[in-house]
Amino acid sequence: MAWVKTSSVVLLQVAVLVSGVAARCTRVCPANDPLLVLLRAEPDDAAPSFCREFLGLPVSTVSVTVTPTVAATVTATSHVTEVITEVDSTITVTVPASAITETPVKRNLAKRSVDYPTWLPTTYPPRQVSSACACLSVPLSVVTTTATAAAVTVTAPTTVTETTTTTVHSTAIATVTVEPVATTRRAAIEILRKDTGASVGWLYNSNGPAIAGSAAQAITVHFTLAAGATTGSAMRISLEGLTPSALGFVKASNPTNIVELEDNYGSLSVVEPTPPGSPPVTSGSSKYESDIWTINTETRMIGWQWVATSGTHPPIYLYRVGGRLYPVGNVPAFLAATGGASSANYEVMLRYSLVSET
Repeated sequence: MAWVKTSSVVLLQVAVLVSGVAARCTRVCPANDPLLVLLRAEPDDAAPSFCREFLGLPVSTVSVTVTPTVAATVTATSHVTEVITEVDSTITVTVPASAITETPVKRNLAKRSVDYPTWLPTTYPPRQVSSACACLSVPLSVVTTTATAAAVTVTAPTTVTETTTTTVHSTAIATVTVEPVATTRRAAIEILRKDTGASVGWLYNSNGPAIAGSAAQAITVHFTLAAGATTGSAMRISLEGLTPSALGFVKASNPTNIVELEDNYGSLSVVEPTPPGSPPVTSGSSKYESDIWTINTETRMIGWQWVATSGTHPPIYLYRVGGRLYPVGNVPAFLAATGGASSANYEVMLRYSLVSET
């Protein structure tokens, strides 16, 4: 079996002929020559680049081929030959001076076809510009060097196991995943008349949720939103200081009422927590749900979605009668049972007022 290991590297060297050009100038280059001072004041390679084109200086290319050393170590046993090959890819090339082509600079040779740059006034005649350019250090040639590694071949007559040692320099980027943190909002709930949007009171506790006339009487509630979320559904709203504390809908059954809330009506109450999106829990003669609330942090409106025993989502309306709140499935039956719509009997909405956020 045989293995071949090759490598190549291309080196680019730029030879800058500094003293060579100035040494061939037969004229004196006074340091206070205004044009020479102007050329030397230009940043980077602006003046040399202009002079190279203005004087028509050639660029020569020299190709030099070198061969790096590739070392192979072979350790033989009676059954297995293990090959470890290490290649030193660091190659130092010294280009002989004879390989660099230099072109003498002719004094006072002006190329009239080259436009003056914006920083060089046109008041200077071409002959004076060429003389000043001859005093500058102008790059004249480029040397290109190519190196090719010779092939290394190892042949063994028996079973061979190849082990390749490779050194890899890499930049590791550590990614840290930060789990989002949910936010808990403490708030007071305001009761709004739906047909006018007017505020009619605040939720407070009086043997269960009821309507207070002033915000000072409002009970503080809290709910938790996912990190960065502006809306939430199937959420739990808890009344602080109460046990149980979950705000929910209750439907109490009796011989004259239909059991399901969507077919009649129930009451807003504090209940034991039920799982989000689950059908109502039956306890004795009642059915209730807690995690039914929807939140919109932009409008601060609170909505709800009752899940029926069948798993459907019937529309439920929230009505005020006196100082209490009633979730209603069958509005005509509810109004008939409570004396009809009046100034104390109307549909309402819920809106929260933020107390704090953590």
